[in-house]
Amino acid sequence: MESIRINIAGREYPLNAPSHEVANLKQAAAKINAQYEAFQEQFQVDDPVDLLALTALHLSDSTSPASSKADELPLETLNRMNRISERIQKALEV
Repeated sequence: MESIRINIAGREYPLNAPSHEVANLKQAAAKINAQYEAFQEQFQVDDPVDLLALTALHLSDSTSPASSKADELPLETLNRMNRISERIQKALEV
């Protein structure tokens, strides 16, 4: 675990994270800050809570298509995954 400090919207947050996640956390914070600043300029809003809410909605919406693609797997793939899962469960029962 590493102790890091992440700055989001001008506020520092101390975090403990596994070493392999540190770069992802810093990248996520940079993405949040970039969108936060873009909305701040675009909407001329000074309330950080409003800007963070807009940022959260925007980033959540931008990740939704990726998670919904998992729901669009072909039926053949889903059936195969179910068969594999059943085989694993049977193997674990022995």
